[in-house]
Amino acid sequence: MPLTWTDRAADERPPLDQATLIREARGYTIALGGIALAIIITRLTWPYFVRTPLLLLFVASIGASRWGTETAGIVAIVAGAFGASMMVPGGAPGTIDQQSLITFVGVSFAINRIVVGRNRAEGALRSSEAQFRAAWENSAFGAALLDTRGMVERINPAMERTLGFASAAWKGVSFTHFALPEEAKDQRARFLAFMSGEGDWYEREQRYRRADGSLIWCRITMSTIRHGESAPTGVLMVVEDVTRRRKAEDALRSSEARFRALFDEVPAGLFQAAADGRILMANRSFLRMLGRESTDAIKDLRVADLVATREAQTVLDDALRAGRNVRGLLTTLMCRDALLMVTIDMRAVRIGTGTVEHYDGTIVEAPKGSVAVPAKGM
Repeated sequence: MPLTWTDRAADERPPLDQATLIREARGYTIALGGIALAIIITRLTWPYFVRTPLLLLFVASIGASRWGTETAGIVAIVAGAFGASMMVPGGAPGTIDQQSLITFVGVSFAINRIVVGRNRAEGALRSSEAQFRAAWENSAFGAALLDTRGMVERINPAMERTLGFASAAWKGVSFTHFALPEEAKDQRARFLAFMSGEGDWYEREQRYRRADGSLIWCRITMSTIRHGESAPTGVLMVVEDVTRRRKAEDALRSSEARFRALFDEVPAGLFQAAADGRILMANRSFLRMLGRESTDAIKDLRVADLVATREAQTVLDDALRAGRNVRGLLTTLMCRDALLMVTIDMRAVRIGTGTVEHYDGTIVEAPKGSVAVPAKGM
């Protein structure tokens, strides 16, 4: 006996939901009700339909395909073919021959396919429009549809919230209407270059006026709207409020400037060195000790290259190789015109894995009379 294998999951049909059942039931009602009504009207008014006896059946079957469901349209065609004989009253002149029924079924089925295809296309279009509308209405970013001249045709609710202006205030105005006057000319020039074919999108950050008079920074993304390979028919403008990020960047730059000023004005020599001892950054006090004008003059040097004694160089090299700190290293520093007795401290800064990322160091001029006795790395 040959073995066979079947996929039970493939044989199990998913249950129909209530909406589908209601839609199918409505379709069958339209189909059977329409066919029954066509038979009754044709029978009662038979003399008027002697030459076109299947006209009302044809209309009913097409109506079932258009306003019912796909299967309802097929049911209407089959029901009409079987019920056609009941349309002719007994003893009345005229008959419905077999050739007419075959023609009715064939033409009705062909038109059913056309109508069903159109219904599917319209359904897909409605679904696509619903998805676009949902995305448009619920987007977290402001958006506007522009024509090819840059005039606003439509904005979404997020755009209203971002700038505080109602949709009516945007209708028919240029997308630069709420920008700063000194920036509007440059924005228009960039838009015209964009519409002349310079790419399919561009992005920039600019300021806008809100309805309450405040200014905000926005990231603007412009994208062309095309139908196939044709010329642009419009532009989608997406607006993201980046004011908080810009303020954070400004605060960071201000903080870095304050830190740099403090770093430079500390009377002790401060420096930052890579894990191998190469100097990355030095403050003005350190540069003055060395008799140098900028960090670039010592950037390729190692800390050990700046000390005059072999013992101090060994302590520094051993500490760097082992990733240890250096504390209280009393040694002589090689300056441009002389040797200077200093105390060097270096602290290892580590990343999460424990690896040394860099060293923060200080160099302080030692009291006069100090003797260079190198300390050990710790």
